[in-house]
Amino acid sequence: MVSQMDSSDLVNKYKILACTGELVFTGTFVYGFEQRLIDAMNEGVKTSASTKIVDFLPLEDVTMTSKEGGDHKFNQIYIAKSNIIFVAQSPSVSRDKPLSTYPFRQKTPVDVTIYAAQIYVAQVFAAPYILKGRLYIDTWGQVVDAIESSDNFIPLTQVEITPALTGGASKFDFIAINKQRIISISENPGS
Repeated sequence: MVSQMDSSDLVNKYKILACTGELVFTGTFVYGFEQRLIDAMNEGVKTSASTKIVDFLPLEDVTMTSKEGGDHKFNQIYIAKSNIIFVAQSPSVSRDKPLSTYPFRQKTPVDVTIYAAQIYVAQVFAAPYILKGRLYIDTWGQVVDAIESSDNFIPLTQVEITPALTGGASKFDFIAINKQRIISISENPGS
């Protein structure tokens, strides 16, 4: 079933990547024109006047890649947000170009390091991802204010991820990270 929202010109369509740890999904995310990616992740997306998807991430034209390298294609798929470690917009082309779409209001940039991991299943422990990037906090705010907010996903910009994802991508202009997958977060010295 194709989203009814596709017929409208008032939508954002972005190629994104969703990482669950074992699987990486690359596809098109369609959401409301009035929303930013972080808003769509936290608030959900309307697919019609009466339907809103909140707990799942709907993607179209999807390639699912496993750590072993196998690819599967889907026309449309719904990924449980609780399983997502982070969602990233397309990889950076120019690292010198500042991201102009986030934040909308003046905030203070703070460079942080985040250790994040997938859900551990059957006593299989995976090494965490290390994400180094910029978190924006309200003026006079602190990092704890951002991580203790009611939002499930928090935004990071200018992000470098270690280890690189399947396919080699490791640098992104913007990601939305699932707070439930964060092991630790710390402000980088000197930021």
